[in-house]
Amino acid sequence: MRPLAKQGVLGIVLGAVGFVMTPSSSTAQGCEPIRFTTPIDLAGQGEAYQSPQRWGLTLAYRRLSSDNWLVGTTPSSARAPGGEAPRIRIHTFVADVSYSMTDKLQIGVSLPFSAGTLSRVWDDSAHHKQGARGIGDLSVRGEYWLMSPRTHPNGNLSLGLGVKVPTGSHTKPSQFYTATGPVPFPADNFIQPGDGGWGITLGAQAFARVTQRMFAHASGSYMASPKAHADAVISPTGPSSLVHWSVPDVYEAQLGASFSAWHDVSVSLGGRMTGIPQRDLFGGGDSTTKKQVSRIVYIDPGLSINRGASRYTLSVPVRIYANRTKSLLEEGATGRLAINGGGFAKMLIFASYSHRL
Repeated sequence: MRPLAKQGVLGIVLGAVGFVMTPSSSTAQGCEPIRFTTPIDLAGQGEAYQSPQRWGLTLAYRRLSSDNWLVGTTPSSARAPGGEAPRIRIHTFVADVSYSMTDKLQIGVSLPFSAGTLSRVWDDSAHHKQGARGIGDLSVRGEYWLMSPRTHPNGNLSLGLGVKVPTGSHTKPSQFYTATGPVPFPADNFIQPGDGGWGITLGAQAFARVTQRMFAHASGSYMASPKAHADAVISPTGPSSLVHWSVPDVYEAQLGASFSAWHDVSVSLGGRMTGIPQRDLFGGGDSTTKKQVSRIVYIDPGLSINRGASRYTLSVPVRIYANRTKSLLEEGATGRLAINGGGFAKMLIFASYSHRL
Protein backbone atom coordinates (compact mmCIF):
# COMPACT_ATOMS: atom_id res chain seq x y z
CA MET A 1 0.00 0.00 0.00
CA ARG A 2 1.25 3.49 -0.80
CA PRO A 3 2.31 5.62 2.20
CA LEU A 4 -0.41 8.18 1.54
CA ALA A 5 -3.10 5.54 1.62
CA LYS A 6 -1.71 4.29 4.90
CA GLN A 7 -1.87 7.80 6.33
CA GLY A 8 -5.48 8.24 5.38
CA VAL A 9 -6.73 4.88 6.59
CA LEU A 10 -4.93 5.01 9.91
CA GLY A 11 -6.35 8.43 10.62
CA ILE A 12 -9.84 7.20 9.84
CA VAL A 13 -9.51 4.27 12.20
CA LEU A 14 -7.92 6.22 15.01
CA GLY A 15 -10.40 9.03 14.71
CA ALA A 16 -13.23 6.56 14.87
CA VAL A 17 -11.84 4.66 17.86
CA GLY A 18 -13.70 5.87 20.91
CA PHE A 19 -16.48 7.48 18.86
CA VAL A 20 -19.04 4.72 18.62
CA MET A 21 -19.49 4.08 22.32
CA THR A 22 -17.48 6.41 24.45
CA PRO A 23 -18.84 7.35 27.88
CA SER A 24 -21.31 10.09 28.62
CA SER A 25 -19.86 13.45 29.48
CA SER A 26 -20.95 14.51 32.92
CA THR A 27 -24.39 13.05 32.39
CA ALA A 28 -26.48 12.05 29.44
CA GLN A 29 -29.16 14.56 30.46
CA GLY A 30 -26.94 17.52 31.13
CA CYS A 31 -27.31 21.10 29.95
CA GLU A 32 -27.23 19.70 26.45
CA PRO A 33 -27.53 16.14 25.19
CA ILE A 34 -24.02 15.46 24.03
CA ARG A 35 -22.13 12.40 25.12
CA PHE A 36 -18.38 12.74 25.44
CA THR A 37 -16.63 11.76 22.22
CA THR A 38 -12.98 12.03 21.36
CA PRO A 39 -12.52 14.33 18.35
CA ILE A 40 -12.45 12.95 14.83
CA ASP A 41 -8.97 13.12 13.35
CA LEU A 42 -8.40 11.82 9.87
CA ALA A 43 -5.58 11.30 7.37
CA GLY A 44 -2.88 10.67 9.95
CA GLN A 45 0.45 8.98 9.38
CA GLY A 46 1.23 5.31 10.08
CA GLU A 47 0.17 1.78 9.32
CA ALA A 48 -3.23 1.03 7.86
CA TYR A 49 -5.85 0.23 10.49
CA GLN A 50 -4.72 -1.22 13.79
CA SER A 51 -2.60 -4.34 13.86
CA PRO A 52 -3.96 -7.42 15.67
CA GLN A 53 -3.10 -7.99 19.32
CA ARG A 54 -2.09 -4.41 20.00
CA TRP A 55 -3.14 -2.07 22.79
CA GLY A 56 -4.13 1.56 22.49
CA LEU A 57 -4.39 4.26 25.15
CA THR A 58 -6.32 7.52 24.74
CA LEU A 59 -6.53 10.39 27.21
CA ALA A 60 -9.20 12.90 26.16
CA TYR A 61 -10.63 16.16 27.46
CA ARG A 62 -13.81 18.13 26.83
CA ARG A 63 -14.72 21.64 27.97
CA LEU A 64 -18.36 22.74 28.03
CA SER A 65 -19.37 26.26 28.98
CA SER A 66 -22.92 27.63 28.79
CA ASP A 67 -24.31 31.00 29.83
CA ASN A 68 -27.35 31.26 27.60
CA TRP A 69 -30.92 29.92 27.79
CA LEU A 70 -33.16 28.87 24.92
CA VAL A 71 -36.88 28.17 24.89
CA GLY A 72 -37.38 26.21 21.71
CA THR A 73 -34.99 27.96 19.31
CA THR A 74 -35.39 31.43 20.87
CA PRO A 75 -32.95 32.94 23.39
CA SER A 76 -35.01 33.73 26.49
CA SER A 77 -32.93 34.20 29.63
CA ALA A 78 -35.87 35.89 31.36
CA ARG A 79 -37.72 32.55 31.36
CA ALA A 80 -34.83 30.68 32.99
CA PRO A 81 -35.06 29.80 36.71
CA GLY A 82 -34.62 33.05 38.61
CA GLY A 83 -35.02 35.13 35.45
CA GLU A 84 -31.39 34.78 34.42
CA ALA A 85 -29.53 32.16 32.37
CA PRO A 86 -27.54 29.78 34.59
CA ARG A 87 -23.77 29.64 34.14
CA ILE A 88 -22.60 26.07 33.66
CA ARG A 89 -19.00 24.87 33.39
CA ILE A 90 -18.10 21.20 32.94
CA HIS A 91 -14.61 19.75 32.46
CA THR A 92 -14.54 16.07 31.53
CA PHE A 93 -11.50 13.81 31.26
CA VAL A 94 -11.64 10.31 29.77
CA ALA A 95 -9.20 7.41 29.96
CA ASP A 96 -9.79 4.88 27.18
CA VAL A 97 -8.00 1.53 26.76
CA SER A 98 -8.55 -0.52 23.60
CA TYR A 99 -7.28 -3.86 22.32
CA SER A 100 -7.37 -5.23 18.77
CA MET A 101 -8.21 -8.91 18.98
CA THR A 102 -7.93 -9.19 15.18
CA ASP A 103 -7.53 -6.65 12.39
CA LYS A 104 -11.36 -6.52 12.19
CA LEU A 105 -12.41 -6.73 15.86
CA GLN A 106 -11.55 -4.27 18.61
CA ILE A 107 -12.75 -4.01 22.19
CA GLY A 108 -12.38 -1.10 24.60
CA VAL A 109 -13.17 0.32 28.01
CA SER A 110 -13.61 4.02 28.82
CA LEU A 111 -13.93 5.75 32.17
CA PRO A 112 -14.59 9.49 32.56
CA PHE A 113 -14.00 11.92 35.38
CA SER A 114 -15.92 15.19 35.43
CA ALA A 115 -15.90 18.39 37.44
CA GLY A 116 -18.82 20.77 36.99
CA THR A 117 -20.24 23.94 38.51
CA LEU A 118 -23.61 25.64 38.12
CA SER A 119 -24.36 29.19 39.24
CA ARG A 120 -27.82 30.73 39.02
CA VAL A 121 -30.42 32.86 40.77
CA TRP A 122 -32.33 30.70 43.24
CA ASP A 123 -35.69 30.99 44.95
CA ASP A 124 -34.20 33.38 47.54
CA SER A 125 -33.42 35.81 44.65
CA ALA A 126 -29.66 35.47 45.20
CA HIS A 127 -26.84 33.89 43.21
CA HIS A 128 -25.46 30.62 44.56
CA LYS A 129 -23.08 28.08 43.07
CA GLN A 130 -23.28 24.30 43.16
CA GLY A 131 -20.43 21.94 42.35
CA ALA A 132 -20.13 18.22 41.63
CA ARG A 133 -17.16 16.11 40.63
CA GLY A 134 -16.26 12.46 40.44
CA ILE A 135 -15.94 9.35 38.31
CA GLY A 136 -18.59 9.07 35.61
CA ASP A 137 -20.27 6.11 33.91
CA LEU A 138 -18.03 3.32 32.63
CA SER A 139 -18.44 2.20 29.00
CA VAL A 140 -17.48 -1.13 27.46
CA ARG A 141 -17.64 -1.51 23.67
CA GLY A 142 -16.85 -3.76 20.75
CA GLU A 143 -16.36 -2.66 17.12
CA TYR A 144 -16.15 -4.83 14.03
CA TRP A 145 -15.06 -3.92 10.48
CA LEU A 146 -17.36 -5.67 7.99
CA MET A 147 -14.71 -5.91 5.26
CA SER A 148 -11.11 -6.99 5.59
CA PRO A 149 -8.76 -4.06 6.19
CA ARG A 150 -6.13 -5.84 4.09
CA THR A 151 -8.30 -5.76 0.96
CA HIS A 152 -10.21 -2.52 1.59
CA PRO A 153 -7.70 0.25 2.36
CA ASN A 154 -9.81 2.94 0.69
CA GLY A 155 -13.15 2.36 2.37
CA ASN A 156 -14.89 0.29 5.00
CA LEU A 157 -17.86 0.08 7.36
CA SER A 158 -17.90 -0.98 11.00
CA LEU A 159 -20.67 -1.77 13.47
CA GLY A 160 -20.46 -1.43 17.22
CA LEU A 161 -22.21 -2.56 20.37
CA GLY A 162 -21.61 -1.24 23.86
CA VAL A 163 -22.87 -1.05 27.42
CA LYS A 164 -22.82 1.97 29.73
CA VAL A 165 -22.54 1.04 33.39
CA PRO A 166 -23.88 3.49 36.04
CA THR A 167 -20.62 3.76 37.99
CA GLY A 168 -20.92 7.53 38.31
CA SER A 169 -22.91 9.17 41.08
CA HIS A 170 -26.03 11.16 40.20
CA THR A 171 -26.61 12.25 43.81
CA LYS A 172 -23.51 14.32 44.69
CA PRO A 173 -24.63 16.44 47.66
CA SER A 174 -25.12 20.20 47.62
CA GLN A 175 -27.74 22.74 48.73
CA PHE A 176 -31.10 23.79 47.30
CA TYR A 177 -31.74 27.46 48.09
CA THR A 178 -35.40 27.93 48.91
CA ALA A 179 -37.07 31.26 49.63
CA THR A 180 -36.60 30.64 53.36
CA GLY A 181 -33.03 29.30 53.26
CA PRO A 182 -30.82 26.44 52.04
CA VAL A 183 -31.71 22.78 52.52
CA PRO A 184 -29.52 19.73 51.81
CA PHE A 185 -30.21 18.43 48.30
CA PRO A 186 -28.21 16.79 45.50
CA ALA A 187 -26.45 19.10 43.04
CA ASP A 188 -28.32 19.90 39.85
CA ASN A 189 -28.67 17.04 37.40
CA PHE A 190 -26.84 19.16 34.79
CA ILE A 191 -23.47 18.71 36.54
CA GLN A 192 -23.77 15.27 38.15
CA PRO A 193 -21.01 12.82 37.04
CA GLY A 194 -23.55 10.08 36.14
CA ASP A 195 -27.20 9.68 35.22
CA GLY A 196 -28.03 6.67 37.40
CA GLY A 197 -29.01 4.24 34.63
CA TRP A 198 -27.63 1.53 32.40
CA GLY A 199 -27.37 2.17 28.68
CA ILE A 200 -27.11 0.04 25.54
CA THR A 201 -25.35 1.68 22.59
CA LEU A 202 -25.53 0.78 18.91
CA GLY A 203 -23.19 2.49 16.48
CA ALA A 204 -21.82 2.50 12.95
CA GLN A 205 -19.03 4.30 11.13
CA ALA A 206 -17.80 4.41 7.54
CA PHE A 207 -15.10 6.06 5.45
CA ALA A 208 -14.23 6.32 1.77
CA ARG A 209 -11.38 7.82 -0.22
CA VAL A 210 -12.48 10.86 -2.25
CA THR A 211 -9.14 11.96 -3.72
CA GLN A 212 -5.52 10.99 -3.21
CA ARG A 213 -5.30 13.18 -0.09
CA MET A 214 -8.92 13.39 1.06
CA PHE A 215 -11.28 10.99 2.83
CA ALA A 216 -14.97 11.33 3.64
CA HIS A 217 -16.34 9.88 6.88
CA ALA A 218 -19.72 9.31 8.51
CA SER A 219 -20.69 7.88 11.89
CA GLY A 220 -23.63 7.62 14.23
CA SER A 221 -24.67 6.14 17.55
CA TYR A 222 -27.79 5.69 19.65
CA MET A 223 -27.76 4.96 23.39
CA ALA A 224 -30.97 3.46 24.74
CA SER A 225 -31.64 3.73 28.49
CA PRO A 226 -34.11 1.16 29.85
CA LYS A 227 -34.85 3.10 33.07
CA ALA A 228 -37.55 5.76 33.26
CA HIS A 229 -35.63 7.47 36.05
CA ALA A 230 -32.83 6.55 38.43
CA ASP A 231 -33.43 4.57 41.62
CA ALA A 232 -32.38 7.51 43.79
CA VAL A 233 -34.56 10.14 42.14
CA ILE A 234 -33.73 13.82 41.82
CA SER A 235 -36.52 16.29 41.09
CA PRO A 236 -35.94 19.15 38.63
CA THR A 237 -37.60 21.87 40.74
CA GLY A 238 -36.60 21.06 44.30
CA PRO A 239 -37.22 18.80 47.31
CA SER A 240 -41.01 19.23 47.21
CA SER A 241 -41.43 18.27 43.54
CA LEU A 242 -43.12 14.99 42.63
CA VAL A 243 -41.58 15.06 39.14
CA HIS A 244 -38.18 13.46 38.61
CA TRP A 245 -35.40 13.68 36.05
CA SER A 246 -35.49 11.21 33.18
CA VAL A 247 -32.68 8.82 32.24
CA PRO A 248 -33.04 9.54 28.52
CA ASP A 249 -31.95 8.00 25.26
CA VAL A 250 -29.22 9.96 23.46
CA TYR A 251 -28.18 9.99 19.80
CA GLU A 252 -25.33 11.51 17.82
CA ALA A 253 -24.28 11.67 14.16
CA GLN A 254 -21.24 13.06 12.37
CA LEU A 255 -20.41 13.69 8.72
CA GLY A 256 -17.31 15.29 7.27
CA ALA A 257 -14.08 15.08 5.32
CA SER A 258 -10.38 15.16 6.12
CA PHE A 259 -7.39 16.38 4.19
CA SER A 260 -3.76 15.40 4.60
CA ALA A 261 -2.18 18.85 4.66
CA TRP A 262 1.42 17.94 5.53
CA HIS A 263 3.44 14.82 6.18
CA ASP A 264 2.14 14.31 9.74
CA VAL A 265 -0.59 16.98 9.99
CA SER A 266 -4.18 16.65 8.83
CA VAL A 267 -7.20 18.92 9.02
CA SER A 268 -10.88 18.00 8.99
CA LEU A 269 -14.21 19.76 8.65
CA GLY A 270 -17.63 18.32 9.24
CA GLY A 271 -20.97 18.58 10.95
CA ARG A 272 -22.07 17.09 14.25
CA MET A 273 -25.64 16.61 15.47
CA THR A 274 -26.63 15.39 18.90
CA GLY A 275 -29.95 15.11 20.67
CA ILE A 276 -32.41 13.54 23.09
CA PRO A 277 -35.61 12.13 21.53
CA GLN A 278 -39.05 12.80 22.92
CA ARG A 279 -39.75 9.08 23.32
CA ASP A 280 -37.30 6.43 24.53
CA LEU A 281 -37.06 3.15 22.66
CA PHE A 282 -38.04 1.32 25.85
CA GLY A 283 -38.22 1.98 29.58
CA GLY A 284 -41.15 4.39 29.76
CA GLY A 285 -41.38 7.56 31.78
CA ASP A 286 -41.66 9.82 28.73
CA SER A 287 -44.80 11.56 29.97
CA THR A 288 -44.03 11.53 33.71
CA THR A 289 -40.38 12.61 33.95
CA LYS A 290 -38.52 15.82 33.15
CA LYS A 291 -36.53 15.32 29.93
CA GLN A 292 -34.37 17.82 28.03
CA VAL A 293 -35.71 16.92 24.59
CA SER A 294 -33.50 18.75 22.12
CA ARG A 295 -31.50 18.69 18.90
CA ILE A 296 -28.21 20.56 18.42
CA VAL A 297 -26.10 20.97 15.29
CA TYR A 298 -22.46 22.04 15.16
CA ILE A 299 -19.91 22.81 12.48
CA ASP A 300 -16.83 20.89 13.56
CA PRO A 301 -13.29 21.85 12.43
CA GLY A 302 -10.42 19.65 13.59
CA LEU A 303 -6.64 19.27 13.59
CA SER A 304 -4.51 16.16 14.05
CA ILE A 305 -0.75 15.68 14.48
CA ASN A 306 0.91 12.27 14.39
CA ARG A 307 4.31 11.61 15.95
CA GLY A 308 5.31 8.00 15.54
CA ALA A 309 3.00 5.90 17.69
CA SER A 310 1.47 9.00 19.28
CA ARG A 311 -1.36 11.19 18.07
CA TYR A 312 -2.58 14.63 19.20
CA THR A 313 -5.98 16.01 18.22
CA LEU A 314 -7.97 19.17 18.71
CA SER A 315 -11.47 20.05 17.54
CA VAL A 316 -13.71 23.02 18.32
CA PRO A 317 -17.37 22.36 17.42
CA VAL A 318 -19.31 25.62 17.03
CA ARG A 319 -23.07 25.56 17.52
CA ILE A 320 -25.10 26.70 14.50
CA TYR A 321 -28.55 25.44 15.55
CA ALA A 322 -30.30 24.34 18.74
CA ASN A 323 -33.92 23.45 19.39
CA ARG A 324 -35.14 22.64 22.89
CA THR A 325 -38.43 21.01 21.93
CA LYS A 326 -41.16 20.11 24.41
CA SER A 327 -41.20 16.75 26.15
CA LEU A 328 -44.44 14.83 26.61
CA LEU A 329 -44.59 16.04 30.21
CA GLU A 330 -44.09 19.66 29.18
CA GLU A 331 -46.80 19.40 26.52
CA GLY A 332 -49.36 18.56 29.20
CA ALA A 333 -48.01 20.65 32.08
CA THR A 334 -48.62 24.22 33.23
CA GLY A 335 -46.46 26.80 34.94
CA ARG A 336 -42.76 26.23 35.47
CA LEU A 337 -42.80 22.60 34.34
CA ALA A 338 -44.31 23.56 30.97
CA ILE A 339 -41.33 25.70 29.89
CA ASN A 340 -39.14 23.85 27.39
CA GLY A 341 -35.96 25.72 28.26
CA GLY A 342 -32.33 24.67 28.37
CA GLY A 343 -28.75 25.94 28.34
CA PHE A 344 -26.58 25.16 25.32
CA ALA A 345 -22.88 25.82 24.82
CA LYS A 346 -22.05 28.03 21.87
CA MET A 347 -18.75 26.19 21.47
CA LEU A 348 -17.14 22.98 22.72
CA ILE A 349 -13.46 22.11 23.00
CA PHE A 350 -12.19 18.56 22.51
CA ALA A 351 -8.55 17.51 22.85
CA SER A 352 -6.94 14.09 23.05
CA TYR A 353 -3.66 12.21 23.15
CA SER A 354 -3.45 8.62 21.88
CA HIS A 355 -0.61 6.12 21.92
CA ARG A 356 -0.25 2.64 20.46
CA LEU A 357 1.57 0.10 22.56
